[in-house]
Amino acid sequence: MEHFLILVMGLLGILIYNLFKAKEYIASNTFILTIFIKENLTIWLWAFCVIVVATAILYIEPNANAIIKNLSGLDLANTKTGWLLFGAGLCGLFRNVKKKKSTV
Repeated sequence: MEHFLILVMGLLGILIYNLFKAKEYIASNTFILTIFIKENLTIWLWAFCVIVVATAILYIEPNANAIIKNLSGLDLANTKTGWLLFGAGLCGLFRNVKKKKSTV
């Protein structure tokens, strides 16, 4: 049950990030759900896969949290909030990488 809750928190982080990014379109009535899903589906799938892999790694080796905490500053083993921020951060990270590639 604990791992399911962790996955849900990661998914909520993904959702919060994307709703925050879409706020301008929602406020101006230019939001189109099909375009929103089409443009973001790969980001969501990638972020979810990373969350699943991180959950599996921490399930197999809980001491890996110390390395993750040193690299990202997030304590994923002890807080559900960390997973929420992890999901949002993954989307932001992928979006920035995607943006840099399109400008190069």
